[in-house]
Amino acid sequence: MPKLALRVPVLLLAATVLAGACSNKSTASARTNTAPLVLLADTNVLPPETGGERPRVALSRFGVDAAATYYRLSTPKQTPFRFDVVGIAPAAGGFVGVRAAHAADDGRIPAGGVESLAAAGFAPAGAGLLGDGVWLMAHGEGMARLTLQGSIERPQVLVVADDCGHAAVVEIVLGEPSAINPAEPGLPADPTIQERVPLYSSDAWTFGMPTVAISGDRTSVVVYEGDRAAGMLPVRYELRMQHDRATGARTGGGSLAVGGDAGNWRDHEIAALHNVLAVARNEFQQVRVLLSFDRGATFGQEIELPAQGQTRLAQVALAADHSLAVSYWQEGAFGEQQFVLVQGGPVAFDPTGSPAWFACQAPRVLRTMPQFSSPLTTGMAYSVGGDLVVGYAAGWFTSEGMEWTSTTEFRCAVQPFGGELRDTQVDLEAVFGRDPAVALLGSGPTLQIAYAYEVAAGIRVATSADGGLTFTQLDTFGGSGAHLPSVFLRQGPASVQADVLFLAAAASGTELHRARWTDFPASVREDFRVTQATMTPTPSLPGRPIWNGGHTPPLSFGWRIQQVSWLGYDATLDGDQIVVAVDEVTFDAAYCCYGASFGAPSGRFEVNGQAAQNSSQGGTPPLAPGMTEPLPPVDPAHAHQLALLRLR
Repeated sequence: MPKLALRVPVLLLAATVLAGACSNKSTASARTNTAPLVLLADTNVLPPETGGERPRVALSRFGVDAAATYYRLSTPKQTPFRFDVVGIAPAAGGFVGVRAAHAADDGRIPAGGVESLAAAGFAPAGAGLLGDGVWLMAHGEGMARLTLQGSIERPQVLVVADDCGHAAVVEIVLGEPSAINPAEPGLPADPTIQERVPLYSSDAWTFGMPTVAISGDRTSVVVYEGDRAAGMLPVRYELRMQHDRATGARTGGGSLAVGGDAGNWRDHEIAALHNVLAVARNEFQQVRVLLSFDRGATFGQEIELPAQGQTRLAQVALAADHSLAVSYWQEGAFGEQQFVLVQGGPVAFDPTGSPAWFACQAPRVLRTMPQFSSPLTTGMAYSVGGDLVVGYAAGWFTSEGMEWTSTTEFRCAVQPFGGELRDTQVDLEAVFGRDPAVALLGSGPTLQIAYAYEVAAGIRVATSADGGLTFTQLDTFGGSGAHLPSVFLRQGPASVQADVLFLAAAASGTELHRARWTDFPASVREDFRVTQATMTPTPSLPGRPIWNGGHTPPLSFGWRIQQVSWLGYDATLDGDQIVVAVDEVTFDAAYCCYGASFGAPSGRFEVNGQAAQNSSQGGTPPLAPGMTEPLPPVDPAHAHQLALLRLR
């Protein structure tokens, strides 16, 4: 790929860096007293080199005094690779950023700005991308991640850093495959896909992280959205949409998102039962629950659940009797993470007996994790008999010298109907986890629980046949880097079918895979590919518009990648079928690098009423309070394509 001498103009921005992101305070429960900067190969922490000669890098060119850590990563020539640069802030709150600079291309200093990364074969991606001279930055609140994937023909050297003064030199040499090279799974396409319905499309960089629920013939989805027509605008919305399977109608509504994150956390959830929809979203010092009693036409009640500090990863579930459970993570008094459960139910009904108003009990803290813990998305479900099962987890970092280790504790809380809640550790793994999930069959003392979660080698399912008192761990599957599982149990005439959907680290990018047992757990597992990632050279393209009225130069270099986006799917049961909402994104590396140099960070400092007014004509999603406004037509040229899949 050719080198470029063209430098992109940089939009200078003043960013406020909150002191909490680099706090050195410590408590009795703290495992570390400094925010870590780590490299990940999907869910596994990469170890730095402890010896050997480092490449000579003029760190002063990047404003870095010293780089205490050195990574030497190996990849075969012209072979896809991927790794993440991740920064963590205490209590999952406070501005945090990570950045990468291109230090050497085959021993020579690259010309130009961040576009040289794309020219060398990198395809950068991340939330809140911003280019500033030679630095390409990603940011968020509580966590920042910069994904560097692609395929190279020459040795490369990067400098990576965070806002706390940590820096590292990353040398990528041509050689043997290593942890950064995902294995090609070679799986057959899923033969049980019954239909694929295009639901929505967007060019917004802030689009993503869908969550789905079904009631009757209506599928409801909540997703983050920006400006469809001016994708780099930092504004972010909560878009709520519905698909009526009987009529094919696509309708929606939404509101401005007021959280401070740029797109690292799935801070919203949805549940549906008969006429009731419950949408939970995280806000600062509270969780807001929107309740609809007319299947989303209006949201007649809002409940504000109090919390300390920033809240994260709300989850919501409805029982058959309309009992309501909401869980979330909140900041503790000393920066630790607290897992909170709130329960409630209907207190008023309409003439047909359908709920018309809900009330909630006081929040309960189920568990406290140390400062610098990273909470995971929660799995929560009610059994047919009203037993509540909550699968939750959090990870934390420890260090020995310059090497960091991430440990994740997976737990399952069970509250039998009318009984007391009990909390059990399912597993403790050396992994940077993302999401445990639960599925249930039966109820009472013989309640069956399937608990799916990540381990270093892939996905594991632990099962319980005694209501969560004990768990048995089954074999691992899916391969290193598999994450974000969804698990389902379906009782057939003579056997139980089990399905686990998960995101897999395939060679060309992130894919949605499925594991199936027709007689769980005795039968042979079947593995399928639900989506397929591709990595191809960017075709010759004319200049593309960017949000401030300019255009990129013509793009004819770098990689075009199509894959499932970050936390880009959710799934639910509809009778004997699985319905999946999946967001597939196609992006050109050069466009992302150029666009980052023109863009502005999104998050608390830009997401406000003024930013909303700056949206381009026709680019704003429907902001009706209900979910009744027609959605715009799906544009196949948009980067993000959100679709509903139905699996047998």
